[in-house]
Amino acid sequence: MIEGRTNLNLDCGRCFAHREASHARRLESHTVQGETFEAMDSSYVCLTCGEELDDPSVPDTMDPVIDACRAKFALLSPAGIVAIRESTGLSEVAFATLLGMSADTICGYERGNPHRPKEDVVFRLCRLPGAVRMILRERGHLLKPGQRPTPTTPASRARGRR
Repeated sequence: MIEGRTNLNLDCGRCFAHREASHARRLESHTVQGETFEAMDSSYVCLTCGEELDDPSVPDTMDPVIDACRAKFALLSPAGIVAIRESTGLSEVAFATLLGMSADTICGYERGNPHRPKEDVVFRLCRLPGAVRMILRERGHLLKPGQRPTPTTPASRARGRR
């Protein structure tokens, strides 16, 4: 046992039963966007069959790896992407449409899926009202009625100024 963790009784998928399991930690390597990152993995091992079981106290073991990737490439956090999109006054669907992405892609980035540096540059450009105006001029015809920014949003206020 590491860090004083006691054994737990967990459901084992191989035994198809509730079994005693011991805590295990190991350094794992993961490749994200062509770069290798290392992170400690916490799991449990069934004492009956040796099956590796998820640690119920760790929601997602890839979070430290994705955070290391964001730090290495100086990428925006999910909250940063949300803040930029919201500052434009656009919904996820409208923002995705204007940027040539799918709404599922934008939603994934806003929920923590890793994105590439090239998408990061596009998001950062959307902080500039002039860039948003240009995108609206060039691709605004792709938006459905009601998807344009409302007059109270920064992007639409900037669009009104010439």
